[in-house]
Amino acid sequence: MRKLFTVGCLALLLSGCGRTPSSDKVLFIAVDGMASWCLETAMDSIPEQIPNLCALKERGLWTMDKRAEYKTSSAINWATIFMGVPVEMHGFSKWNSSKSDFEPYYTHGHGIPPTIFTLLQEQRPEASSVCVYDWDGIGNVIDTLAVGSFTCVPYDLPSYDHVAYTMTYGIPVIEAGMPDIFLFYMVDLDETGHKFGWGSPEYYASLRRVDESVGMLLEALEKSPDKDRTIVVLSSDHGGRPEGKHGSYDIRDFRTPLIVSGPDISAGHIRGTMMQYDLTAMLSNWLGLKIPAEWRGRIVEKE
Repeated sequence: MRKLFTVGCLALLLSGCGRTPSSDKVLFIAVDGMASWCLETAMDSIPEQIPNLCALKERGLWTMDKRAEYKTSSAINWATIFMGVPVEMHGFSKWNSSKSDFEPYYTHGHGIPPTIFTLLQEQRPEASSVCVYDWDGIGNVIDTLAVGSFTCVPYDLPSYDHVAYTMTYGIPVIEAGMPDIFLFYMVDLDETGHKFGWGSPEYYASLRRVDESVGMLLEALEKSPDKDRTIVVLSSDHGGRPEGKHGSYDIRDFRTPLIVSGPDISAGHIRGTMMQYDLTAMLSNWLGLKIPAEWRGRIVEKE
């Protein structure tokens, strides 16, 4: 049976999930459209082609059963991940929603429900945050007024290259000194899934590009003086199907991976199914933040 811990227990050190003074920074690698069934297939059949993702899972706390919200669109699910509440509370309810489609449970002074970045700004004003993303929709759900620095690199630029994107906009952030939270978002896998289908050869080629980028980020972090203070989080928003779509009731749309690794993280399989907003509670815990009473996230226990 899945064991849940109430919001009031977030300060406890539970199965490697709790925050200690030695780890108070987060590198959040956000991969749009990474389906658990595809990642599992790749890890089983071609692990040598995605060595960095395999290694991260091997030494991390992980699940392939983090449950996306219906409908499994990016705007809805990234809003849930960053805002810590389900769709009926934050109001981002449509494909590509740029704002709440109905009155949210609470609107912060910045015009949207508070996000993890809002909490960081309010509770740790000395803290730093950086967001880099190649889909402009992310800017609508992170509260850019609370983010220290944010950069959107259009995916459809003629000069766009996945590795160059990482080298130019991701690595320098880490080399300059890890912010308290660094969000690095990649849309290539989702775009490839829509064009060629989830589970297609092209999709797995994109997964290899993601793996290369993850390896580059981890290598830069390994050289950083902040490596022993930084937790690495890899998460996705939704899955997809071979016909190039998501948003149905098919379980392949709902199952998403979460891998967490760091100096204070005890490796193992997370027990039971996680919801997207559970991740937000865990992120807040690692960053030492008190979360709003309205947030729905819980910390889950590993097996």
